This record gives sequence, structure tokens and C-alpha cells, in this order.
Amino acid sequence: MVADQFIAEGHPIKLVLSECDVPRSSYYYKPREHPKRKGKEKSQFTLTQDGQRVSNEKVVEQITDLLSDEFVDYGYLKVTHWLRKRKDYIINSKKVYRLMSESGLLNRIKPKKKGKRTWVKELLPPAEEPFDYLEFDIKYIYIAGERRNALLLTVIDVTSRWSVGQYLSWNVNKKDVIKLFDQIFEAYPLPNHFYVRNDNGSQFIAEEVQLYFQNKGITQEFCKPATPEQNAHIESYHSILERVICQRYEFENLLEAQDTFNRFVKFYNFDRIHSGVDYQSPNEYLLENNISIDEESVVLAMDCSSLDCLKKPVSITN
Repeated sequence: MVADQFIAEGHPIKLVLSECDVPRSSYYYKPREHPKRKGKEKSQFTLTQDGQRVSNEKVVEQITDLLSDEFVDYGYLKVTHWLRKRKDYIINSKKVYRLMSESGLLNRIKPKKKGKRTWVKELLPPAEEPFDYLEFDIKYIYIAGERRNALLLTVIDVTSRWSVGQYLSWNVNKKDVIKLFDQIFEAYPLPNHFYVRNDNGSQFIAEEVQLYFQNKGITQEFCKPATPEQNAHIESYHSILERVICQRYEFENLLEAQDTFNRFVKFYNFDRIHSGVDYQSPNEYLLENNISIDEESVVLAMDCSSLDCLKKPVSITN
């Protein structure tokens, strides 16, 4: 400070402060030295409503167990309410935030489980004989009378284009996929080993579905994302459904839609000519390969209220 230099040389303090325009109160002010005030120490325990003391380590363990549940994605506020209601703790959200922060439990996102998938290697399935390669997928079917979409799960044989089975319902989940294939196994004498190809819908990539196919000795192939051409046969089948049914009919309810799909699939399998099998019907193609399926033995669309799509086993004569 310039004033200090002149004062140190012996000049009058009052004159120096006046010339330097420094208030006397500022020059003479000396801040008091206060000892550092210690904040309140962090508590090591948490009280319960009945007065018990529980260590914070135990509380953190309980929070960790809570967040490890499959569907729990709570932040510190919801954890606070859970601790109060389920564990009877007297605890505020600031303390819960501190405990979770110190333990690395804030905003913990669980990694999504990803099963090991067998991706499609060839654009078109290398099918060699009937029922050795199946494709399946889901199509939305609008039910005008209900003003909502139903889901139609369809399985077709790549070689013959035969519609193997269908399930029509408001919802299709992984268990429905398994039940449909159980019905198909009961109805058809399928090869000991064959392939199924599907996209990456949540119903199809489910671990339970993948294990089901593995246990059956079936190789499940997954189309790469945004490549419908790798599932071209079922996509073509759904295009036919769109043209000949969805654009022509309005359904009042599921039963009316089911009846229409029953009639169509029967026509498709036994009468509709298909360029992919040399302009024959799928049934004619199978007959050429010494496989005869009794027309009266199969209900070709699944019942909406049960999974009894195939009332009697398919009668096949080789």
C-alpha cells in the first residue's frame, strides 16, 4: 500500500491518508481472528420410530438391496420415502442423498441384459426341404369396432410358404411365442433340428424364448436391425395380408377378425398360387414332396382367448 511507504518514512499519518484519499477507519481497521467454527459432525446412526439406533452402514446395505431389485430405479427422494414407510426410519432426504452419494448409489443405471444372439449370415435362408427353416413375425391388425390394434403372430415355412400357425390377440408376449411353438411341435412332425428366423422384437429376444429354442435343438437366427429383407418371406406374407384383408375389411371385434384370418389362411395354404413355389399353392408344393396335410385337421388361426390354434395334430403322409 502506497500510504504505508510514506508513513514508514516518517510523514504524518493524517496527512498521508488525506493525500492518498484513504479513510482513517479503513487504515486502522484490524479484522478479528475468530477460531474456525466446526460444523455439526455427521451422524453415524439413524433413529427408528421406536427409538432404536441403526448404523448408517446398515442403512446403506438396505438401500443397496432395494436398488438391486429387477425393476427398481429409485432416486434419493423415493428411497427416502421407502426408508420412512418400510423401515420406520426418522431420516430426511439430505441425509439419504449424502449416504447414497458416498456409496455411489445415485443415478445408478443397470446395464441392459443382452443375450448372445446368432445373427443372420445369409440374406435368404438356405432352406433345403419343407419345415427346415421357419420365419415368424408380428403384424398390427386394426380392429375398427374397438378403435385399437390387435397383434397377429405368424409362423411360415420358408421352403413351401405354408402358414404353420398364427396367434391373434390384443397382446403378444414371450410366453405366447413359446405356447404357439408348443402347439406347432404337437401338430407337425418337424425335423430333429431346424432353424427359425425373426427380428429383434422384445418377445423374440427374451432370454426365456432363446432358452426354449436352445433346449429344443433349434437354431434361432436374428435379423440385423433395420433389415426387413433378411426376413423377406414373412414380410411378403404380411404384405399379402395387408392387400387382401386389412385394406378390404373393417372388423368389429377380435372374433370377427379371427374368423376372417381362418378363412384366408385355409385359402392361402390350399388354393392360393405362389410364385415362390413355381406358381403352385403351398399344399401342392408339399404334395410334390410327398407330404400330405389333411385340410380338415387344422384350425389355421389361433383362438383369441386360448392358445388352442391347432385342435388336432396335423395328419401328414410322407
